[in-house]
Amino acid sequence: MRHYYLSIQKLYKIVIAGEGGVGKTTLIKRYTTGEFSHSKTTIGVSFAIAHVVYDNTDIKLQIWDLGGEERFRSILPNFCKGAHGAVIIFDLSRYASFIALPEWLELIRNNTNNIPIFLVGSKADLVEHKIITEIQIRETIDKYRLKDYFETSSKTGFNIEQLFTNL
Repeated sequence: MRHYYLSIQKLYKIVIAGEGGVGKTTLIKRYTTGEFSHSKTTIGVSFAIAHVVYDNTDIKLQIWDLGGEERFRSILPNFCKGAHGAVIIFDLSRYASFIALPEWLELIRNNTNNIPIFLVGSKADLVEHKIITEIQIRETIDKYRLKDYFETSSKTGFNIEQLFTNL
């Protein structure tokens, strides 16, 4: 007698947000294809699909890449609806992207239902240019009650798999 083990498929919507140029699209591309390439600015919103098997369950991640340019902000709330988790990214070498985090957190929290939010410091491979301190990051995590924090590098692949596994 043959036994067939069928995994259950689950679908999770994930939104990725942050200022333009912080590396959202390259992070998604690295995760979904394993490749690194410089990307152009996302116009509005784009999305990618990733399949993960976790604990004998087939999980489909629908990853929404929210454009970081100011001119797209009015359309972003609709794309947050129904999300199961969020990743907010800042560039470790660009202070302006860090101080913009409260605006992105407000956008996510006002348009979702108490989902886990992960904070990501991108471009960890550029350590000599890092200007955001560990203290500033810890204070932000505590102040905004964020689920977890990862430093990542889309160029090297550092911590990308771990980020999505934990998410």
